[in-house]
Amino acid sequence: MLSALILLRHVALPAAEPAPLTDAQSRRAWALADFLQLYNPTALLSGPGRACADTLAPLASRLDLRVTATDDLSAAAPTLPGAPHTAVWLAAKALRTLPDPRRTTVVCAEGIVLAALLVAVAARDGHDLAGHDLTLPLDGPDTAPPGTGWVLHRDDGRLVDVKPLAAR
Repeated sequence: MLSALILLRHVALPAAEPAPLTDAQSRRAWALADFLQLYNPTALLSGPGRACADTLAPLASRLDLRVTATDDLSAAAPTLPGAPHTAVWLAAKALRTLPDPRRTTVVCAEGIVLAALLVAVAARDGHDLAGHDLTLPLDGPDTAPPGTGWVLHRDDGRLVDVKPLAAR
């Protein structure tokens, strides 16, 4: 059974205050919904921020699904010795939010959470990421452009391929 795990960086730029999406960001969210609905997701998971929920809202509307927000997809982390420790902590938290891996799921969060989740899923499934041209924002500020991410293709719940989800 084929499925996908779609890791999506929200479309908003960082802001001091949570704000509604701009017109351009809203158009991007609707364009992403047009594309992502082709994967026929059955679960939509959102980080705790407004930007994530607003990014998934058009897709939820199209598919008549509910967006489930969870603090486990937050980029907030306790003070740890370094970036690798933080990435492991974020990945462990994020992994527990995922439904059955045979279901197609869209996860919308900050880039650092998505990168940690990508590495964790690949490690869990024994998938070598070395053959992929990936830039993972695991150290420092979130460098993932808004509306980008990765599509993790799975066969019977196991990762078989990773494709970038690029901004258009």
